[in-house]
Parts: sequence; C-alpha cells; structure tokens
Amino acid sequence: MIPQRSRLLKVVRWIGIAGLILAICFRFLHLDRKVYWHDEVYTSLVITAHPGRYLTKDLFNGKIVQAKDLLTYQHFAPSLTLQDMLVRKGLEDAQHPPLYYLLIYAGAKLGGTSIAFIRGLSAFLSLAIFPALYWLCLELFGSAVYGWVAIGVFAVSPVHLIYAQEARQYGLWTALVLVSSALLLKAIRSSSWQNWGLYALSMLVASYTSLFTLGIAISHCFYVLLVDCISGNRKTLRSQSGGLRRSFTFQQLLAFKQRLTWKPVNWKEWLDGRNRIIACLVSLIGVGVLFTPWLYFMVVSKDTLHQTTNWIGLPLPWISSLELFIANFSRIFIDFNFGFNNPWIYICAIPFLSLQLYSLFNLYRTSSKAVWGFVVTLIAGTTLLLGLPDLLLGGQRFTVNRYLIPCFIGIQLAVVYCFTHLLLKTWAVFPKWKRGLVIAGCIGLMAAGVGSCGVYSQANTWWNKVVNSNYAQIAEILNRSDRPLVVTDGDIYNPASMVSLSYLLNPTIHFWLLPKVSDTFPDRGVPEGFQSLFMMNLSEQFRHRFEATYPWQGHLVFQDEWNQVWQLKPKPVAPSQ
Repeated sequence: MIPQRSRLLKVVRWIGIAGLILAICFRFLHLDRKVYWHDEVYTSLVITAHPGRYLTKDLFNGKIVQAKDLLTYQHFAPSLTLQDMLVRKGLEDAQHPPLYYLLIYAGAKLGGTSIAFIRGLSAFLSLAIFPALYWLCLELFGSAVYGWVAIGVFAVSPVHLIYAQEARQYGLWTALVLVSSALLLKAIRSSSWQNWGLYALSMLVASYTSLFTLGIAISHCFYVLLVDCISGNRKTLRSQSGGLRRSFTFQQLLAFKQRLTWKPVNWKEWLDGRNRIIACLVSLIGVGVLFTPWLYFMVVSKDTLHQTTNWIGLPLPWISSLELFIANFSRIFIDFNFGFNNPWIYICAIPFLSLQLYSLFNLYRTSSKAVWGFVVTLIAGTTLLLGLPDLLLGGQRFTVNRYLIPCFIGIQLAVVYCFTHLLLKTWAVFPKWKRGLVIAGCIGLMAAGVGSCGVYSQANTWWNKVVNSNYAQIAEILNRSDRPLVVTDGDIYNPASMVSLSYLLNPTIHFWLLPKVSDTFPDRGVPEGFQSLFMMNLSEQFRHRFEATYPWQGHLVFQDEWNQVWQLKPKPVAPSQ
C-alpha cells in the first residue's frame, strides 16, 4: 500500500505541475483577441482619469468625431496626474475601490495602455491564486496532496481563466480571498497577535480591491463562531493531517479565570478559545476604520453610485434567474459559451452540478467540523450578502457570475477534498469498478476544463462581454459600408460601448455623438458627405421623429438583447410631374 500511495502522490504532483503550466499558457494566449468590452474600457478610462461624465461631457454634445478620437480617451493625457485619477475615480466610480486601478496605473505608465498589456497585467496578478491556494489547502487540510489537486482543478477552471484575462479586479480579488482565508486559519491555529495583524492587513487589501469582501468578512465571522461556540467548552485548533482539531479543558479555563493577580499579558493565552472571536472582530473593525477614506467617496458620490448600480436591484423572471444559476455554477468546470436556447448548456450542467452536490455531502460526512465548516461558511457569506436582498427586495445580485467567486472557491475546495479523499483514504477498500469510476471522474473533470479553456482562448468574444459580446458583427457591418455615420447618444452604456466598438472599426469611421436624446433633439441638419446613417441604441420614438423631420428612412440591420442598429438612407426623390 505504501509504494502504491507514494506513486499516487507523485502522479498527483505532476498533474498539478502540468495544470499550472497550462494555466500560465492560457492566461497569456491571445490577450488582445476578444472584444475590449464596456467594463474593461471603463478600467482604461479610470486609469487615464477620464471616467464617467468626463468622456460624456467632452464628446457627447452633438460633435462629429472619428473612431480614433474616441480611443484617445484610453490613453494618458500629460495634464492629468495620479491625484486627478484618484479623485475622479472616487467621484465617478466609487463602487470599485482603487487598489487594482493603482496597480494597473503604475504598470500602464511603464508599459503602455494597449489591450494586451492591460489584460496581461491582470493575468499576471491572477497568478498569485496558485501559491495562495496551495497555502490555504495546507492550512485547511493539513496535507500538500490536497494543494496539488487543488492547483490542478483551479488551473483548468474556465471561470478563473475568464476573469484572469479580463482587465478588471476579479483575478486579483480571488487571490486575496485565498490569502485572507489562509491567514485566518493560521491565526486561529497559532493565536498570535502578529498573525491576526497579518489577517487584518490582508482583509484591508481585499477590501480596497472589491466591496464584496464584506461577504468574506461575514464568512470568516461565521467560521470563528462555529469553531468556538459549537460546544460548551473553550477549545483551541491544531492543524493535523485530517484537518483542524480542538483541545482545551474546562479545568484549565476555570484555573485561568481564578487568576486574580496582575501579570504581564500572555497574548497567545489571551487569544485562545473564544477570545479568537474578539480578535477576529477587532481585526475586522480595524479594517472598517481604515476603509473610511473610501467610504467618504461613496457617501459624497451617493447619487452617482446609485445611478451606476441600480441595475442589480431590477428583478428578473424566475426562469431567467434559474437559467443563470445553472449556467454560473456549471461554468466553474465546463464552459463552451452555449446560449440559453441551446440544450447543451443544461445537458453539460447536469453531471457537474451533481458532482458539486455530492462533493459537499461527502465533505460534511467524512471531514471534521472545522474543515466542512470553513467551506460551508465561505459559500454562505456571499450567498447571504447577495441572495438575501434578492429574496427580500428583489433584484439580480446572486445571478451575476463575477460576484459569486467566493462561492465558486468553496465548491471547488469541496470537489478537491472529494477526489483527494477518494484517492487516498478509501482507495484500498474500493473494488476495481469504483476505482475506475473515480479515475474516470478525475479525467472527465480535467478534460472538460482543458477543452473549455482551449475553446475560450481561440474565441473573439464570450458571454462575459455582455453588452458588447456581439460587437464584432456590428463592426463588420459598419466597416464594409460606404461612408457610414454612427448616430448614438450619451445614455447609460453608450459612451463606453462606443469606445469598445471603436477598437474594432476603421479609425476614420465617424460618430455623431448626441446628448441623451430623451432630453433633447438635434437642431442641426444631417451632416453632409455620408451615404448612410446607423442609429445605434436609440429609442424608437427618436427614430420616428428623426425620419419625420429629415428625408431619411431605415431598416433594422442588427439586434440582440442589448443592442439595436438601424441603417438609414436618403429617401428616393419622387419624380417630378
């Protein structure tokens, strides 16, 4: 058994290393191939100090500009400083804390603002996921084997690749969630003020990366309460190969309480037992205090903050929420960009959702309370933060894939434990057919991940590009047209989306950028020198009024869930009598 187990450990290690190599290759492959979508454009607008109303105020006032003019707002202006960037971001984009943008700003100052470089910086930051994951598995499971299996599973996870290659903060935030969780377990195990201080620092860094770190704080509080209050006695946690274990006698607790004379504080003793709850709360309160500078911007810009985030409170039909739930949680392991009308998205989801449910059940049944409690609370914190408001107030918070990353991490840890436990703990007692089933499951999981990542790396768009996922088709229509003029306004997603579209267009294609058309109507005539107008994302009422005012008539040339493009041409002149 020992030689067989040793061979198995070597195989697992090599699979983890191979997965890590694949993860690095996938992250830096074809970085500039996919459409640079609305949110990524906004990242570049932020780091160049042109967020929100600054772009709209400068250009969306009836001007006619070329595509290359829109792209100038994706590059640094010599007159704008780092201070301008931070202040403007705080006033226009307070829902996203500034740490990630500061890192990208520093990198872009050195290497430029190209799509490949900005995404490459995000991909590089996401590589911190793997050492952090290995460390977390050591702290949680007490064995390096779990760490190597976890690296293999996370390395070929399509959802982590998607957010690693996106010019947003979610790859970095994933790494910080893992680091802060590992530091929490270490602080609980060692009970030293230094470790609690490091934990607080990691949570502060994570908070300045994403506001959804609040869900992680909730998870960690639940976990500390669980490990200290699940029984009546005060206990400590010690890391062993089966997970975290507890030991502290009631008699020792009573003797401690009977010490009435003053002595120098023994920090380790003070932090043992339920005082860990106090240490955790003090750490998180300190994080909250140090986060107040950014809270100031959130309060000052509350109106803008509400306007840019009120979409998450819009209710969805229950069937749409169910479809998104199935898609989001299956995309942890398999993702071929199937649409919701394609039955294969549900066929592929069934085995992987079943695996997730079985893994959580197996974790609860076979691991210690300290192990399954950590995974369950990690999932529960974000679920409560997002799901409870949806149930009580309505909305779509729990359907947004990128907000659910902590839930994905918890589920993946459960799957890692399931496969590793089956391979190491029960392998000897399994009949051959069960061993074959476990091996087939491992191969199937890895194959689905590698296949998904391979297809994703070759595609020019993906579901996460949302409002701009079909912009390549729109760009093709515009690029093959003779002297087109794109007409749009400054409403909602249009300003950043037009910048996204400009990356795909001939640089000399013109835009007629109007103010919000619900507030005004252009008083100037149609500019001369253009063969056709393309009205993009404008209301039907505006188009009818335009056709009634000017001698142009149109037909629909493109429509999807988010965009509508009408091509207008001059009305034929009636022959004179």
